[in-house]
Amino acid sequence: MKNFGSLIIGIILFLGAFCLLWWNEGNSARKINIANYARKHAIEVSSNNIQRENDDKLIATNGLAKTSATLGDEFVTSPNTLVLERNVQMYQWVEENEDGKTVYKKEWSDIEQNSDEFEDKSHKNPHFLINSKEYIAQSATLGQYDLSEKQIAMIEPQKEISNLKEKTEYKIIDNQYYKGKNINEPEIGDLLISYNYAPTDTPISIIGEQKEDNTISSMVHKKIGAIYIQYDGKMSKDEMLEKYTNDNKIQTMGFRFLGWLLMFIGLKLFFEPLMNILNFIPILGKLADMATTFIFALITLVLSLFTISIAWFAYRPLLSLLLILIGGIITMFIKKNLIKKEV
Repeated sequence: MKNFGSLIIGIILFLGAFCLLWWNEGNSARKINIANYARKHAIEVSSNNIQRENDDKLIATNGLAKTSATLGDEFVTSPNTLVLERNVQMYQWVEENEDGKTVYKKEWSDIEQNSDEFEDKSHKNPHFLINSKEYIAQSATLGQYDLSEKQIAMIEPQKEISNLKEKTEYKIIDNQYYKGKNINEPEIGDLLISYNYAPTDTPISIIGEQKEDNTISSMVHKKIGAIYIQYDGKMSKDEMLEKYTNDNKIQTMGFRFLGWLLMFIGLKLFFEPLMNILNFIPILGKLADMATTFIFALITLVLSLFTISIAWFAYRPLLSLLLILIGGIITMFIKKNLIKKEV
């Protein structure tokens, strides 16, 4: 039954890797096209002076996001705040697998660990008495532009609220509310609550379409989709696009590696039942495991490169041909050096 489970999971991971790689390359190509389009067409404007001739055009602007909203909960009240974030952690039992064994550790975590699903039911966690939450101002401005709640929510709350007021049943320790007896010797169920916020006059930068109602929204392009970029901080158009391009490169490479890794793990799991049989002969099993690991790594690398090249073909034909060539060279290497030796 265990072997059947590893086989099914292996198939799912193997096939899922192709979907992930395909999506990733399409998403990367779309973002490159967005950056290229914005670099060519976006008009740099001042957020303090809306010019009607720029309506329905792509603009790049920056400035200070302002609001008079007061945000808060039963613990804090924060005036003139764009975003308020409440972070709640509870000291809990955490179930982990180490070297094939189930172990239990006590840790601070902002994710509720459901002890009902633990193997050992003697480790009990209470439910969160209060949950993490984000509060968003309903209105704000960027110069003469009005910001939507969705745009405000994209602003990162980086400042810590330090002037916490005394609360019954809670102690204030390092700008956090602590519920428990001793933070140096916490017990299961103890709570830590902290707050971060983005105050009015937080600088932001946006590339988007200027609308007649003095808002900035996504520009919908027939071929490349929605065009909208927003970052914290004051940036010029070129600075925003440079960051956007670099972020895209990092994300793309990360998902490429993840796609290959899922494909590799999937192939290993698929053949795990066969390897378990070979492991009855210790030396043969170890040699087979080393050989198949190397072969599987090369095979999945080739498949990943071919998937990437095919996904890119519609967008970057020269690059895809180069990737196909690299994949072909690796295939020839496997054929000549590995299969030949086995024969």
